[in-house]
Amino acid sequence: MNTNPFLLTDYYKVGHIFQYPSNTSLVYSNLTPRKTRIPEMQQMVFFGLQYFVKEYLIRYFNDNFFDQPKEKVMEAYKRRIRTSIGELPTYEHLEKLHDLGYLPVEIKALPEGSLVPMRVPCLSIVNTKAEFYWITNFLETLLSAITWQPCTSASIAYTYRNLLNRYAAETGMPEAFVQWQGHDFSFRGMSSYETAILSGMGHLLSFTGTDTIPAIDALEQYYGADAEKELIGGSVAATEHSVM
Repeated sequence: MNTNPFLLTDYYKVGHIFQYPSNTSLVYSNLTPRKTRIPEMQQMVFFGLQYFVKEYLIRYFNDNFFDQPKEKVMEAYKRRIRTSIGELPTYEHLEKLHDLGYLPVEIKALPEGSLVPMRVPCLSIVNTKAEFYWITNFLETLLSAITWQPCTSASIAYTYRNLLNRYAAETGMPEAFVQWQGHDFSFRGMSSYETAILSGMGHLLSFTGTDTIPAIDALEQYYGADAEKELIGGSVAATEHSVM
């Protein structure tokens, strides 16, 4: 579904540009894991940002906004806003952004795969042009939606890998076998194809076993992995109930 990317947000954000203090020129925000509900998990594995930047901030915004005729994308945006919450005072900020031709934001982040303690920021984002101060937090909804799954799945996989390593050491099992013990069969249970990819990539940070084939493709496409040079993930052509 090729939605105008400026509709990939919460309704309340579309009016924030008119609520910031006058003369605002810079908005600097961060993404921080605030708390955990699992006592054994006091750290988060930070992962998924590069996918988000390449797939959404570059490809999706170009395909569905910057590379589209301005009149077309603006009319679609105005129609959705008008028929749901009413007219905005002006849409000039989006028209000027379309004329600019790119998203004027700078992101700084910890290396992906980093262990981040709770309440420690893993990335920051800031506008690079004063008149587009409003874009920083406009992107929050999409950023959170896309990075939540890979961070969560990577953190869970990391926790299980540590647990399995510990018991392998206690029982004398070769640690090389552990990387296959945590095997990802989750594709069919995910909410979408993209969710399976994001979760599957996160899993592969700690394990090798996976049946989520597209996660391997995604690691090659977005993270520079190369299955010809390294083992990204693997499985076996196993039997299964349908052939029994």
